[in-house]
Amino acid sequence: MTAYLETRLTRLRDRSVPWTGALRRVPRGMWDENDSDWAAALTYYAVLALVPALVATASLIGLVAPDLTDRLLADVTSWAPAQSGAELHRTLHEAATERSAALTVAVAGGAGALWSATSYLAVFRRALHEMHGVPDRRPLWHRLHRIVLTALSLLGLLVASALVLLLTGPLARALGRWSGFGPTATTAWSLLRWPLLLCLVALLVLVLFRTGPAPARRSRQAIPGGALAALLWLTSSAAFSLYASGIGTYGRLYGSLAGVVVFLVWLWVSHLSLLAGARFAVELGRGD
Repeated sequence: MTAYLETRLTRLRDRSVPWTGALRRVPRGMWDENDSDWAAALTYYAVLALVPALVATASLIGLVAPDLTDRLLADVTSWAPAQSGAELHRTLHEAATERSAALTVAVAGGAGALWSATSYLAVFRRALHEMHGVPDRRPLWHRLHRIVLTALSLLGLLVASALVLLLTGPLARALGRWSGFGPTATTAWSLLRWPLLLCLVALLVLVLFRTGPAPARRSRQAIPGGALAALLWLTSSAAFSLYASGIGTYGRLYGSLAGVVVFLVWLWVSHLSLLAGARFAVELGRGD
């Protein structure tokens, strides 16, 4: 019995070393490999993808359900950090109320979002290959179809996450009445909403990690890396939101552009969290 316990304790100690060692190597690896530059590039393409996607969605909302436009846009922009919410709400409201060209704006926005999301994935793929030290020698035409399909999957996950966030209050009650379940459906949805959103975010991160080389797709490293990325993103977003809302530095420095700058900095911090999770997965693989 004693020998068995000693063997189990030894195995637990051996397993804990890669995790703690990998965590210690993450900040140094990010500094040495200039991961902040990758975060800046990803922020650029994220803006090019998110803004057209939001404009296209707002145009469709204004065309299909004009009575719900103000409420839905208020719910969407309430999740933006600090001063950027008002700027985002103004832009989306203009797109939603321009009903004469709503379909054209929606199609153009969707096409722009798909192109930018494809470029975003190409950059993320190169970052993962560099982290793993694996050159990406496949020709563009051999990997383009996979990148496009992954971009469509990411846009679908983003839309699903947005719907999960928006289906609250009157919208959830209306959906319950429409489905015939009534208050039972509303109560069940209020309990399942946040776990479902967490699952969607985790799935989105894992889809991103699978764009890299073969070592990046191993579940043993990808799942802990994705969990760390999600945890860092939630923590850093909350901390940055408190900082930006409690200190008027951005307003004094940038004036009317403060909301845009806050949104860009938040995206950059979010991508640093995502790359930290990817770097942790790389370090776990090296420690095995």
